[in-house]
Amino acid sequence: MASSCAPAATARLAATLPARTRTFARGLATRNDRRGGARPNRPGAARVPLVFATSTDPKAAAESVDGDIIANNAASLDGKLRTLVVGVADERGDELLAHRNRDPGVLFRHQRWVDAYKLPGQYITITDVDSGKQITKPISVSPYHARSTAPNSDVSVIEILLDSGSDDGDENFFAAAQPPARLKVSPVRGGGFENPLFPEYNLKRAIEHGHSIVCIAGGTRGVGPLRSVMNWPDVSSHAGTHPVTLFYLHAGDMETAGQSAAYVQEWDNWREAGAKVVPCYGEFFDDGVFQMQAAIAGSANGGGKFETVLGKDPSKVTVLMAGVSGEESKAVLNIFSTLQKVPKEQILVVSEFALKKGK
Repeated sequence: MASSCAPAATARLAATLPARTRTFARGLATRNDRRGGARPNRPGAARVPLVFATSTDPKAAAESVDGDIIANNAASLDGKLRTLVVGVADERGDELLAHRNRDPGVLFRHQRWVDAYKLPGQYITITDVDSGKQITKPISVSPYHARSTAPNSDVSVIEILLDSGSDDGDENFFAAAQPPARLKVSPVRGGGFENPLFPEYNLKRAIEHGHSIVCIAGGTRGVGPLRSVMNWPDVSSHAGTHPVTLFYLHAGDMETAGQSAAYVQEWDNWREAGAKVVPCYGEFFDDGVFQMQAAIAGSANGGGKFETVLGKDPSKVTVLMAGVSGEESKAVLNIFSTLQKVPKEQILVVSEFALKKGK
């Protein structure tokens, strides 16, 4: 989808966003003018769509948009995990806040990049303009979270979680990248957390049916997309009336007390909303399995509003998994499906494509 930022919109954006984001918006508008994009407020000027490629796929090239790195923040106390904050050109067209679409799933009548985001677990591909390096990662917080603080802007802001010590050279490159690196950003893709064999089962359905929700994050790869679940307003509200639990596997060594875990500062916010957060330190098969079973039995202190993890009826439990290895998945299935009798169709995963290097 093509997109550009108009100078008038940039002025509106400057009044609502932090300084780094304002710098991004002004630079984006200037760059668009240099490329020959007609300025929408110039009398008689026609809109000229700007197209940016993210891969050799012609369809992806036609749909990609421009973006910049706004910030690179520490996501763990030791600084090894990074939150990359990306601004995506996302023009509102001629729509104003007073002319919202009646469809609650679409913010504006004018189709926007952000409108493709429907559920936690969806992902994007970003490409560095100068080096061509590329990664595909789940979005770690809803774009509407940032949009709510600056509803009049022509920029959507998303975040992705990166590991500066990963075995992926491209991920390490982006983990060290700093503003104002120029990017190409793909459309939002994927169906979020789902069961490939039972597509009708998803997170939204679980909430509508009053299920207890169990989130299982396999280290850094898993906690990124599951952060978007924990911060999703629907889940935050659900946690006040139904059990919601996050098991954070591979949260680091017991001795370091979570120094290498992501989003530690947000754990208390999730607990205050009613959710239980159980960091599982040490190795999965030595410590993780025991800590999960202890929490299910009611003997783990993870905070939250409810003592129970599964509630009274195992048929009304939905499990979300991300970043969990094959052998670990088997152990998780044994705990929840075999031992606790949670229906297999209610065990959902995030697309593995979103957890791998971009293709």
